[in-house]
Amino acid sequence: MALSRIVLAPVRPALYYVPAIARVPIARYATATPNATEKTGPQEAAAELAKQLAKHSSSSAAESPKVVLPSQASVPEGVSKPPLAYSPDSLPPRQDPLLQFFVNLLMREGKKARAERWVAEMLGHMAKLTNSSPVPLVHEAVRLARPLLRMQSRKQGGKTIQVPIPLNERQSTRRALVWIIEASDRRLDRMISRRLAVEVLAVLEGNSSVLTRRDELHKIGTNNRSNASVRI
Repeated sequence: MALSRIVLAPVRPALYYVPAIARVPIARYATATPNATEKTGPQEAAAELAKQLAKHSSSSAAESPKVVLPSQASVPEGVSKPPLAYSPDSLPPRQDPLLQFFVNLLMREGKKARAERWVAEMLGHMAKLTNSSPVPLVHEAVRLARPLLRMQSRKQGGKTIQVPIPLNERQSTRRALVWIIEASDRRLDRMISRRLAVEVLAVLEGNSSVLTRRDELHKIGTNNRSNASVRI
């Protein structure tokens, strides 16, 4: 009975504060509206848009030149296509493998930069002494100092025999470089780069102890060639 006497008051909308910056007439920022006489339908608008896109694409194509790769260039008839300087299968190495091998053998206590500096200074000394490119000289010296085999001892019966074992290219190159480094250490010079340069040139001239060591090893292998079939 008490609920029927309750009179619901109308709900008034809430009043919010609008800052002064928002109370600017909208017409100030409104864009210009088309005239009432101009009536543009959807078809006319689509045609106008397509016309503008075609004009933009033609102007951009005229401004940007077309890039033609050498492999796509047209060659006149009767003229052979010039070969490329390098192919993916014949790329030049970033560094000389032999010099990198030399650096790794010279490196001590992980200081590779110091070993690279020694090899660079060695090449500089060789260039001054020979007045020619030093890298082919290093390759030739290593080729001359390379041993073909190594000797390994083995007990057979009551005696010890020497068995010659052939070396592959990497093993023989490593032995030649180690021999050149060891022979240079016996020279009386404080700079290791100068000692290495003189030793490499001595190998090329034929008066280095490295060549004597190689010849002695080959002689021992020849004398024990009958033991080459013995398994190690």
